[in-house]
Amino acid sequence: MSSIFGRLFGSYLAVIVVTLVVVYLATAHLFADYYFAARETELLREAEARAGILAAEEGRQRLRPGEHLLLMLEERLVVLDRRQIEAAPPGCGPGHRSWLGPEECSRLLAGETVTTRRYLPHIDREVLAVAAPIRQDGEVTGAVLVFAPVADLDATVATVRRITLSAAGVAVLLAMGLSFWLSRSLSGPLLEMSRVSVDMARGRFDRRVTVQRKDEIGQLAENLNLLAGSLDRSVGELAREKGKLESIVANMAEGVVAVDGGGEVILTNAPARNYMKNGTVPELTALFEAVLAKGERGAAEMELDGVHLLAQCSPVRRGDGAVFGAVAVLQDITALRRLEQMRRDFVANVSHELRTPLTAIQGIIEGLIDGVISETEADRYLRVAHGESLRMNRLVQDLLDLAALEAGRIDWELHAVELPEILDRLETRLQAPLSEKGLAVRREVPPDLPPLPANESRLEQVLTNLVENAARFSPPGGVITIAAEKRPDNRITVTVRDQGPGIPPEDLPHVWERFYRVEKSRARESGGTGLGLAIVRQIVEAQGGEVAVESSPGAGASFSFTLPAAENETSQVKARARTIT
Repeated sequence: MSSIFGRLFGSYLAVIVVTLVVVYLATAHLFADYYFAARETELLREAEARAGILAAEEGRQRLRPGEHLLLMLEERLVVLDRRQIEAAPPGCGPGHRSWLGPEECSRLLAGETVTTRRYLPHIDREVLAVAAPIRQDGEVTGAVLVFAPVADLDATVATVRRITLSAAGVAVLLAMGLSFWLSRSLSGPLLEMSRVSVDMARGRFDRRVTVQRKDEIGQLAENLNLLAGSLDRSVGELAREKGKLESIVANMAEGVVAVDGGGEVILTNAPARNYMKNGTVPELTALFEAVLAKGERGAAEMELDGVHLLAQCSPVRRGDGAVFGAVAVLQDITALRRLEQMRRDFVANVSHELRTPLTAIQGIIEGLIDGVISETEADRYLRVAHGESLRMNRLVQDLLDLAALEAGRIDWELHAVELPEILDRLETRLQAPLSEKGLAVRREVPPDLPPLPANESRLEQVLTNLVENAARFSPPGGVITIAAEKRPDNRITVTVRDQGPGIPPEDLPHVWERFYRVEKSRARESGGTGLGLAIVRQIVEAQGGEVAVESSPGAGASFSFTLPAAENETSQVKARARTIT
């Protein structure tokens, strides 16, 4: 019995059984001694009484020696005269029966009472015998012998022992029931507390122990319930805080990776797992090793599948300051690096665009000052210098417009603008440059096209940039198509198509960027600043529209923009342009 109930029950039962066995053995032995002593005293009292009676009778009747035999015998009583006592053994008693031994006979003759336990062959029994002398005038004249069979005494003792044993058996059964109840009453709460403690170890803190006692066990149960309640509250608070932390980490845009003291990953969020989907990152592993070894913060940049990451790692310390882990935050700086590259490209492009006309103007001026250019050629060179200055002015103006658009410094009134009217003005203004290359403009505008809610001057600038871009790359004698259509979602798409060399697929995503040119070798010949399409995108998006381009090498290009159609053709649209930040 390894359980506490078994141990308690076994202990109680063993104590009770041992106690009862000892009591039974002691009682049985003591009772036997007591019973034999009491019976001996009773026989002695009876023998002395009979001896007194016989002595008195002898004095009254003047019996002669040997006449005592006439008083013999009762079943348990024998009267002996002096001659029989003196003749013992072998001549004691009638028929030479040996009732007493020589020592007992000598003691009787000396006037002593004799008690003996011996086997009597005359009756074939072991008896307890008591002999009392009969005195007449101070002389022993005979003896009274009273005996009781030992078998009868043993039977009585055995009966008492059986009764005692039965009582002990009943006591054992009652003790077993009482021990079972006591063991169960003590072990039950302890077993329940054990089960509750196991549930607490498994994270279940809602279990409680039923308290039905006021003793130390009941106090222990109350303390365990208090502990469970305290742990439930503490673990609940920790779980809530952990949930908040996990929610924050999971919803962070940056990747988070945590490792233990051995460098094993113990926590990652979704962005970090996405960054490390192809396996471990050597640069990040080396960063963790350095931070764990030195116990100091560290940072490293790395590139994973075209994504630039900045990893900032810090050690995690215990209360005693020992480092037991590290956590790293992975920040996607691809856009930052791209912006830096764009800034460098922008500075380089602007410098390049300004250096060429400035160099030309500087050369012409130096030639005029030094007299290298003759008076007859001076006019032509001055016209070239004037053209280069106009080019510089246009570049600066485009840069200012683009900067204002990107900074959101726009405040345009939007009106219902009729597209045909803008196209009429556009063809008139661009007639000269188009005629130089023999280019024709073809319209595909339905007559029932609704007006566009837009800023009229900015819309005209968009169309101008698109048509100039188409004219720049169209072959001489080509056709530029301006088409417009109303879509089912109540939006209008305007498309400008040319018959130029087209745009390679890898260049299509970049045509709307500043200073981006498809044909780098023809940049100077095209005469553009590289900002026209970027300005188109900014203006269209500022008015709630979107731009698109379609092209394939050798099949020309189609640049389009989409704006919502005005709901009322005659009413003025009061909405302001969307601010681009």
